[in-house]
Amino acid sequence: MPYGDVVTVLSIVLHIKRTLDAVEMDKIIWDVETRKALAIEHRRRAEWRKAEVEAERFRAECKQLDAARSPHLAQNQVA
Repeated sequence: MPYGDVVTVLSIVLHIKRTLDAVEMDKIIWDVETRKALAIEHRRRAEWRKAEVEAERFRAECKQLDAARSPHLAQNQVA
């Protein structure tokens, strides 16, 4: 159910308040959908930060390998 969370929240609030008008229902639906979108965006940004850290680590490893190979390459070159 793609909107199961909305139905659950509406059900809980309705159980507590016993009545909801259209404006209150719209506000609850808007709030649930907004929180869901915000959670997705936070997860997306966390994954992006993780990818950036991994890319920087990879760049650093490549630089170390290049630095380690440089003296050997210089010796094998003919002047």
